[in-house]
Amino acid sequence: MSLIPQDPEGRRNFALVVVGVLAAVALRSLFLPVEAPDHIGQSRWYAFIVENGYFAALRHEFADYNVTYLYLMTLAALLSDQHSLVAVKAIPMPFHFALAYFVYKCVGLKYRDAKSVVPILAGLATLLAPTGVLNSAAWGQSDAIYTTFLVACLYFLLAGRQAAALVAFGLAVSFKLQAIFLAPLLLWLVVKGQLRWRHLAWVPLVYLATAAPAGLLGRPWGDLLLTYVNQADAHPRLSMSFPNLYAWIPNAYYDWWPLGLVFAACVALLVAVVVYKSAAKASADLIVFLAAFSALVTPYTLPKMHDRYFFPAEAIAIVLAFYLPRYWYVPVLLGAVSTCLYDRYLAKNQAIPVELLAFLPSALIVVLSWKLYMVLKAPAGQPVSL
Repeated sequence: MSLIPQDPEGRRNFALVVVGVLAAVALRSLFLPVEAPDHIGQSRWYAFIVENGYFAALRHEFADYNVTYLYLMTLAALLSDQHSLVAVKAIPMPFHFALAYFVYKCVGLKYRDAKSVVPILAGLATLLAPTGVLNSAAWGQSDAIYTTFLVACLYFLLAGRQAAALVAFGLAVSFKLQAIFLAPLLLWLVVKGQLRWRHLAWVPLVYLATAAPAGLLGRPWGDLLLTYVNQADAHPRLSMSFPNLYAWIPNAYYDWWPLGLVFAACVALLVAVVVYKSAAKASADLIVFLAAFSALVTPYTLPKMHDRYFFPAEAIAIVLAFYLPRYWYVPVLLGAVSTCLYDRYLAKNQAIPVELLAFLPSALIVVLSWKLYMVLKAPAGQPVSL
C-alpha cells in the first residue's frame, strides 16, 4: 500500500507537507550552533543532572523551571551527557511540530473537506514562522512545549471534548505558568455555560500527577507546589523588554507590580461580565476569537513579562486568521513585533525601542476589543459578524 495518495489533491497535499517539514528541519539546523546567553543557566542544570545521577538529581532544587520540563532534560541527558547545547534545543523542537499539528487540527474543524489544503497551510505557517524557528533552534527556549498544550486545549474545546481540553491545559500549566495566558478564555466559557465547572478540577489533578515522580524521588512537596510562587521575585523589572503597557512605565515603580496582577484580573473579569450578559452564542468562530484575544491581552496587561511571551498569541492568531481571514494582519503584525524582539536579544540589534514596538500590540488590542464589544453587545435578533 503506497503512502502517497493517488488523487491529484492528495498528492499536492502530501508534497506540501513533505517539502514544508524538510524546510522546517533545514531552517532549524542552521541555528543549532547559536549559543544564546540563556544557555549558560541551562547548561548548569544539564551538568547538575549528569553529575548527580540523572533522575536522582530531581530530588534537589537546582533550577527555576518546573520539574515537568526537568524530566525531559533528564531524558535528553541520558541520551547525550556531553552535548548540552544541541540536547537542550532538541527538547522543545519536536513540540513545535506537534504545535503545527494541533493548529492543523483546529483549522481542519473549519475546513472539513479531507482534500482541503487550508489546514495544511495553517500548520506549515506555524512551523515556518520566523519566531517559531528562532525560539527553540537559536534561543533554546521551551515556549513551544506549553503552547502546544494550549493549542491542543483550544482544539479539544472546539471539538466538544471538555475533559481532554482541561487535561491539556493542566499539562501546559505544569510546564510553564505562562499557560495562564489562556485562562481568561476558560473563565469566559464557564460563565457562558459552555464549559462545566467540574472539568476545571483536571488542572490541579494533572499538575499534582506531573509533580508526583519528583516527590517520590525525595523532592519536598512544598518546593514542588510553590515553584511558581518562588519565581515571583526573579527578574525585578516591570517589563523584560516586552512590548506591553509596562514598557512605558519607569522601573522605579517596580514595587507596585502586584497592582498589575489586579489590573489584569479586572480586565478578564470585565470581559467575563460582558460575555455573561451577551446574547451571542459561543460559536467556533467566537471561541477562536476569544482564545486569540485572551492570549494577546493577558500578557499585555501583566507585569514582569519576557520578550518571548507573545509566542502563544502568535500560534493562536494563525488559527484565527484561517478561521476568519479578515484578521490576517493579526499574526503578521504580532510576528513582526516578536521577530524584532528576537533580533534585539539574539543579535543585540537595539535599533527599534521596545517602547515604540509596544504601539503595535496596543493598536491590535484596541481594534479587537472594539470588534468583540460590538459582537457581544449586539441584540439577540441582530447578530454582528466577527
